[in-house]
Amino acid sequence: MKRFLIRIAITAVLTGVMVVIASTVMLLRKDQLSYYSHERNVALAYDRLQALKDTNKIVIIAGSSAGFSINSRMIEQAFHMPVVNTGTHGGIGTRMQFELYSDLLREGDIVIFCPEYGTKKKTLYGEATLLRILSTHMPEAYSKFSLAQWLFQFKNIGIHCREAHEHRKAEAFDGPYSEKALNEYGDIEWERPHQDTISYYGMSSEMDEDLLAFYQYIHSNTQERGIHLLFLPPTFMKGNFQQNAEHISWLANCLKQNGIPWQAEPSAYAFDDSLFYDTPYHMTPEGTVKRTEVLISDLQKYLRSLNTTDKHE
Repeated sequence: MKRFLIRIAITAVLTGVMVVIASTVMLLRKDQLSYYSHERNVALAYDRLQALKDTNKIVIIAGSSAGFSINSRMIEQAFHMPVVNTGTHGGIGTRMQFELYSDLLREGDIVIFCPEYGTKKKTLYGEATLLRILSTHMPEAYSKFSLAQWLFQFKNIGIHCREAHEHRKAEAFDGPYSEKALNEYGDIEWERPHQDTISYYGMSSEMDEDLLAFYQYIHSNTQERGIHLLFLPPTFMKGNFQQNAEHISWLANCLKQNGIPWQAEPSAYAFDDSLFYDTPYHMTPEGTVKRTEVLISDLQKYLRSLNTTDKHE
């Protein structure tokens, strides 16, 4: 009986080791399509921040709603500070959107944090998209995964490997989703007219506790480090916004009740459908200018409030 149990234990250990090795090989497979895409911005943004680590700057943290819908040059000209737009893909998840760059932020920096409207666990830990982007562009960033994130992402390793295999013959391409569309700030700078086939997104009024806790962590972490945080709602198609008005109102109240309210009204970032390109978060160049004008105004108000607070202290 003892020998039998030992054999079972050895078999279990060997099986576990084989699973880990196989999973690692699958995980670290590069995706050729991602290699030539705008997803390269994840690594480029890190390089830009590394070069600016001793300089005060404005850092935009979000998903593709930032990359496709913010004009960083306008922000730089308005505030005379270098701007880095890290916004690449919502599928990265808010945890890694922040943790990837957190070590490169310094006292006096301004962080504009405007995540998309997701409220579920995948909004925090990301989707298979995260594995595709990190394995292709920044594999060393896996060291920043928490145990909970590894457990959540394990199911996506096979998805990533299958997609990487399907994309193995991908070549460089043109268009808004190509790496060629990225400008020096990390914005998508490519002509992208409005498409009439945009599908609206649905939403659910259920906030993941870990996601909420991470939002609170971002607020406390930046405050402790003397980093200025402007927490804003994302840009969104007005038609889709109206369809989900009840959910968005619920989310605004949820954030406020937990001490981390948006610092602007969500309706201020709901723009006409004609100003969006191919999703409810991706704007045309004209829409991007309008959204950035609102953002600049909100940042000006926020900085004035800081100056007022300083005078009273």
